Amino acid sequence: MKFLAVLILVFFERNWFGGNPVREVVPFGAYMRFWQERVAAPNVRYLLAVGVPVLVTFFIGVEIRHWFLGLLWLALSVAILIYAIDLDDIPAEFDEHSAWLHAPGDGVGLADAVERQEEFRVDVLTRMFQSLYPALFWFLFFGPAGALFYTLSRQYQDRLEDDDPELDLVLQVTYWMEWPVVRVTGLLFAIVGNFGRCFETWLSIALDVRESTGTVLIDLAEAAVDEVPYDHDDLEDFATASDVANGTLRDLMSRTIFGWLGVAALVVILG
Repeated sequence: MKFLAVLILVFFERNWFGGNPVREVVPFGAYMRFWQERVAAPNVRYLLAVGVPVLVTFFIGVEIRHWFLGLLWLALSVAILIYAIDLDDIPAEFDEHSAWLHAPGDGVGLADAVERQEEFRVDVLTRMFQSLYPALFWFLFFGPAGALFYTLSRQYQDRLEDDDPELDLVLQVTYWMEWPVVRVTGLLFAIVGNFGRCFETWLSIALDVRESTGTVLIDLAEAAVDEVPYDHDDLEDFATASDVANGTLRDLMSRTIFGWLGVAALVVILG
């Protein structure tokens, strides 16, 4: 049933257009505010807002796992997995960024365009990664409760102010939940991309615990694809090369999802 749930999720993610239908029915923001308004202790709020629904999901999952040939558990799993994914309009963001690169406006030099391109690639790659792979990974090992724990933790993190005393704890939780997933994703980058160069990069950072998720991801992704040359004195040539590089990045992430299907099959077989 786990593999079937993953297949349904991948089909949904690649073919659904619009907002997340499950999040529209179950808004987490109102539930989080409920505890923030009633509980003063910061970390206790996090445990209640995230821990309670995760525990409820876990016990429900255990209870219904074999009901109706497992179909109820499958329905719960698919609902949680769909809830977990972010359905951002990534193609539109690439198009918007490309339009800016080709017409950045007056006063924008090549150095500014290079900096913005680098920031865009780290940001969009990180969000593409976070939108699916960590929830998928933790679902494979801990069922729907694992996927929900990561998803609610990240949603909780996104709603905290920069000076909130809870932020450090939640950042640590999400970082360590993403840490093994980034390494698995890096191996898949190597398999679907330039294996030798990417695997060498993977070996050099596999045990690193200092760099951020985004930094490790972009290092691995750039090692997995060929560098696109450009004229370092020509802004338009840089914009054209960036379009090619960004398209290659999207293709890499698109191929990687099939690698994750292989991981899911392997976990189900061994489990």
